[in-house]
This record gives sequence, C-alpha cells and structure tokens, in this order.
Amino acid sequence: MELGYHRYPFKKEELPGKTPNISPDAGTQNAKRNPKETKLLFLHGMGGTGALWRPVAAALEDDFDILAPDQRGHGRSQVQSVPAGLSSHGKGSGFTPLDYGRDLVDTLTALQFHPTWVIGHSMGVRSACALAHLKPEWVQGLLLIDLGFSGPAGGGLGDGLANFLKKLPPRFDSRAQAKEFMAQECPDPSIAQYLMAVSVPEPGTAGITFPFDRSALIQTIEAARDTSVRKWIEEFGKSGKPVLVLRGALSQVWTHEEFMKEKHHLSGFSSIQFEEVHGASHGLPFEKRLEFVERLRRLVTPAT
Repeated sequence: MELGYHRYPFKKEELPGKTPNISPDAGTQNAKRNPKETKLLFLHGMGGTGALWRPVAAALEDDFDILAPDQRGHGRSQVQSVPAGLSSHGKGSGFTPLDYGRDLVDTLTALQFHPTWVIGHSMGVRSACALAHLKPEWVQGLLLIDLGFSGPAGGGLGDGLANFLKKLPPRFDSRAQAKEFMAQECPDPSIAQYLMAVSVPEPGTAGITFPFDRSALIQTIEAARDTSVRKWIEEFGKSGKPVLVLRGALSQVWTHEEFMKEKHHLSGFSSIQFEEVHGASHGLPFEKRLEFVERLRRLVTPAT
C-alpha cells in the first residue's frame, strides 16, 4: 500500500537558470525537485508518525530532499482494510517487517524517491532492513537506531509494552491525566515521553488522542517474536555500502548485551559500524538531535 507521508524539500533551488522550488505543506506531491540532490528517507518508531522527524529535518532540509512516511497502522496510514492475519500482499500477519518494507517499495515507486539513504529508528530499523532486502539498489546506506535485529524489544520490554498497549485508552480528558497513566503503567519512561510527544490535541476539548491503531501495534509486537532481519543486514553488508548502527547507552529497549552480541556477529563486515551514544536513551535522535544530525551528515556526505 502507498503510505501517507511528510515531505521536507531542500532549499538549494535558487541557482542560475533554475526555477525556484516552493516548499509545499507536508504531504503535497507536486513540488518541483532536483532529482540529483541526495535523498533521505526517515522511518519512525512504533506509535510515531513521520511528523516526529520535523525537528531533525529542519536542520537538514536546506541540503537534502527528505521523505518521512507514516508507516502502516500509524498517522495517515492507519490500515482499515487489512484484516488481522492478512497482509496487503496476501500472506503474513499484515504487520511483519516485510509488510512494512513492501509499503515502502510501493510509496517510493509512486514518488520516484530513490536511490536514497534510509534512517530507521526503533521499529523503523526493521522496515529499513526490509527495504534494503527488497530493493538493495535503491538504498545508498543505512542508519539504524536503537533496536535489535531479532525478536521483541530487549529485557522483556516487548511483553510489557504489549500489555501496556492493551490497557492504553484511546483518549484522555487531559495531558495531565495521560501523564499520570503513563507514569503508572508504561514499562519505560522514554516510551512514555515518546507517546506524549506524538499525542494529538482533540479539537474543542482539553483531551488528547494518539495517531495509531493499537491493534496494529500489538500485532507488530507479536510478529516480532518470530522475526530476524540479521540475514538482510548481512546481505546488504556484502555490498560494501555503509551501515551505521547506533544505540543510546541508557536505552532499555536495546540492552548493551544484545548490542554487543550483534556487533560481534557482524564484526566481519567492515562497512557495518556500531556506536553507543552516551547520555542518550531510546529517543536518541531527539534527545541528542544536534549530535545525531552531525553523525548523519558525516555518513551521507562524501569526504572531500
């Protein structure tokens, strides 16, 4: 399926003999763009939307063409027509990494947004790996942030998150009420902070809702139990294209032990680099935004 998305155009358009681009609102598809400019595809984590990347995009949009889709079950891409247990491609749960990856293929095809660098946070890590598996020629490199390559979130957090989502009301009367619930029920403070960040004010009231289908998120967690994307990373690693894997040193979602296990397993690939970022938890790209942007620029900009 084609996804809803947020588009942040670069602004290096006022060149001699060129027609200036006009920055469209998020989701507008008719902007004039220079196809030679470097493209960046940002993939949000579970419960988020592409709009979460706006602060990061603000530091990059002068130099890059940026696409941040709402992944399946989230934001403008909440799936009403795909029953539980069936993917839009006819098999699978509907919420496996491969399903998410196929959505990206459909969307990038429609927008002609390739080749591109792919940046995946949390759940977006596995979507990024699925895209690299399905269309390796479209992917110039990967930046993978704070999620392991197999099974649910680390340290038993996946089970706790699934139970939490089953209890999460579809709306709260106020942000204060939501924060109180999160403090009591959410298994990880960084996830609670993330959910408050993505919450949507309810028009005409003090209430808030969330931009996702809870059942889709629960099915994604269940599908993760039998999922490994490690072979896809190995496949991509053989191409020699760069892969940077980041973990927030304080993260409870991807434990240090799991991180080191993956680092050791993939140590034979010189193109795959692992780094832990001190002082950051699961929300690394947003908690350490300036540092993250600098790392990303170094990754995608050729040395001169």
